[in-house]
Amino acid sequence: MKRAYWSFACLFLLSLDGHTAATAQLARDGKALLPVIVSQSASAETKANAATLADYLGRLAGAKFEVRTGDGANGLVIGRTQDFPGLKTGVSFDSGDRTQDEDYLLRSHDHGLWLLGATDLAVQDAVWDLLGRLGYRQFFPGSHWEVIPRVAALAIAVDVREHPAYRARHIWYGFGPLPENRATYEQWCIRNRAVEGFDLSTGHAYDGILARHQAEFAAHPEYLGLVGGARKSTKFCISNPGLRQLVVDDALAQLARDPNKPSISMEPSDGGGWCECPACAKLGSVTDRALTLANAVAEAVTRKYPGKLVGMYAYNEHSPPPHIQAHPAVVVSVATGYIRGGFTIDQLLDGWSQRAVTLGIREYYSINPSDRDLPGAARGGNLEYLQQTIPHFQERSARFMSAESSDNWGPNGLGYYVAARLLWDPREANRLEELKADFFDKAFGPGRKPMEKFYQLLDSAHRQPLSDDLIGRMYRLLDEARRIDHDDGVGVRLEDLVLYTRYVELWLDYSSATGAARQQAFENLLRHAWRMRTSNMVHTLALWRDLPHRDKTVKVPAGAEWQVAEGKNSWKSSEAFAATELADLVKSGITTRKLLDFQPVAFSENLVPAAPLHLTPVEAGSMGTFTRGPQTYYTWIEQAPADIHLKAKAGLIYDALGPARVEFYPAAEPEMKSVAHVELVPDKLERAVDLQTNFTGLHRIEITDQTAGTAVTWSGDLPMTVISTRDHPAQLQGRWSLYFYVPKGTKIVGGFAQGQGEVLNGSGKVAYALEAKPGYFSVPVGEGEDGRLWKFQHLGGKVFLLTVPPCLARDSKELLLPADVVEKDGN
Repeated sequence: MKRAYWSFACLFLLSLDGHTAATAQLARDGKALLPVIVSQSASAETKANAATLADYLGRLAGAKFEVRTGDGANGLVIGRTQDFPGLKTGVSFDSGDRTQDEDYLLRSHDHGLWLLGATDLAVQDAVWDLLGRLGYRQFFPGSHWEVIPRVAALAIAVDVREHPAYRARHIWYGFGPLPENRATYEQWCIRNRAVEGFDLSTGHAYDGILARHQAEFAAHPEYLGLVGGARKSTKFCISNPGLRQLVVDDALAQLARDPNKPSISMEPSDGGGWCECPACAKLGSVTDRALTLANAVAEAVTRKYPGKLVGMYAYNEHSPPPHIQAHPAVVVSVATGYIRGGFTIDQLLDGWSQRAVTLGIREYYSINPSDRDLPGAARGGNLEYLQQTIPHFQERSARFMSAESSDNWGPNGLGYYVAARLLWDPREANRLEELKADFFDKAFGPGRKPMEKFYQLLDSAHRQPLSDDLIGRMYRLLDEARRIDHDDGVGVRLEDLVLYTRYVELWLDYSSATGAARQQAFENLLRHAWRMRTSNMVHTLALWRDLPHRDKTVKVPAGAEWQVAEGKNSWKSSEAFAATELADLVKSGITTRKLLDFQPVAFSENLVPAAPLHLTPVEAGSMGTFTRGPQTYYTWIEQAPADIHLKAKAGLIYDALGPARVEFYPAAEPEMKSVAHVELVPDKLERAVDLQTNFTGLHRIEITDQTAGTAVTWSGDLPMTVISTRDHPAQLQGRWSLYFYVPKGTKIVGGFAQGQGEVLNGSGKVAYALEAKPGYFSVPVGEGEDGRLWKFQHLGGKVFLLTVPPCLARDSKELLLPADVVEKDGN
């Protein structure tokens, strides 16, 4: 194996006054040129940071750096500004301003370099910033993903004062880390400055208050929320003065026990159950009530403990903006999911910013029960989302970030790394391509090209469906990278990703199996996840704790539960993966996971009626029971002005996510504006939807419902088609049966399906049976079966078409097709 060397590391930056900074020569040819200097009065934390700096500079330069005490005139000077009162830096930090707690100065000069911070935490940030500028990287947790280049001549020119855009940059695991993974996770946070510069408490607080004051609540049941005529809710009767005083006293007692605690949470307990008494109703909305209690606590806390903050979320029933002002010490973190009232995130940010001084964001980068660590399944793996939202939220006054995530660095590691960079400095969003290039160069060296393609398969901005094809491509790209000569560091990273790909393969086998085969596949999955757990590629703890409780078709035998330790647990083994075993996994994956055997075809969305094709009349199909999420229907207006009459029911699954919205867009409208807007109350009641237009030709009807569930019906003489593509599959729920057209000359009907059903050819015969296992299908078109309508029969699940127009309709009269297809086949 080869070892990578960097001959020189030097970063030129303009100084704070606009002049080019002097270059500090740190080491050359294996010899340190400067010592690391701390003051005689340095704190224990600063001394530890100085030792870390000396250690890692030595690893970079192949030299030994000494740590000495001094006055800061020469050397690599590290500490708080007050440690070196004789230095004339021209930069000061306000010790009374907690927003400057992580501010630091990096300045090179002719005699050395200053790493001076406002606090010990700022000094720690400065150390890892400097090392990063010199080429060091900790991309993911653990030694495998640590990159320490060897630099023959170590030098730097820098003059910057750093200040984080977000005071707290908390990327945390929803199910927590395994004990054996905690240290490497915490190291990653420190080394990427992804820390809580200010610990803003926002966890559900009401339950803790109830637990700490059981006797008081037993004596005063009127303190509890009134629900259905009984005082039983974990929500409080906030209109009660005694309850408010109890909560205030509890907060003050918490701070008396721990005066260093920087904040108190006043986030309500989860779920519903808000008090129904008339006095609480007079306080206003649910949000107004939650904020009223938070304000009372903030008023008392800041009077006795100035500088302390009170945290709460804008979440669930208390997500809509309030009608009252928030106390200046109340920080409200707007949730990006699980919100009510039909608001967009921007609407919540706008509304809350008018009522609160400081905002935060309660983000969801990964939720294991939802994404199961699969490729492209979580926001944390969506680099475009991170690039857009982190700067956007900061521009909207968000200064705290709490991002629920998972120990799943296989699919989301690059996203978590990018997020940490952007949370410190959102301007890094403009350098996303540079950050990615740096990752591929440093993590994979000569194997960067296949690994760029590998990570494209993981990017949830362009999610690939879980299938044999996806897994087969992942294995093939890893095999290509493994065959390129590389150093040992690259090799272990590729091995980690082989283990991740094997996990994805086992998940596909498990999720599509039934009966005894499902139980065995479940066991195989958990065994593999445990054995690879220290790679941090998948969240083993979350999988073991949660999956058995959600899947009632499988069982964990006695003695194999997640709490049972290895050695006593028959399903747990820490046996290392041998090189031959990893090679066999790759070889088997390439052999058994087949790729697509057809070439996808692109089709225009310039649709016209299929009538010129004179298709044979067919029995009408069904669009299913309802749709969820954004769904677009295409229709055709032969003569304008025209009215379209639909019927719709909204809120079929959730009734508190706001109204379903219907927009009507003519393709010919010059400014692409909607010409009709209807909002549907989410109460499951059927209502008329009347849409008017003055345009002829193609129109689209867009329905958005926040996944609450909407059913739409129309008369049989109205053209109505849905398009189902890989990027935008139709959101049809329940069993559905729809027709599609196979153009003349088509040899293969190719697509993807997730759910059982049948594909009927133009003669109405079963041409292919779709299985429960998700995957691509390839159906040969027999003699005389092209130029006809085919059908998906009784399909339950998502489908999209790749070799024929992805247009689905109930019958030939309702079908719209690309204009060029109709023109070609109609002649």
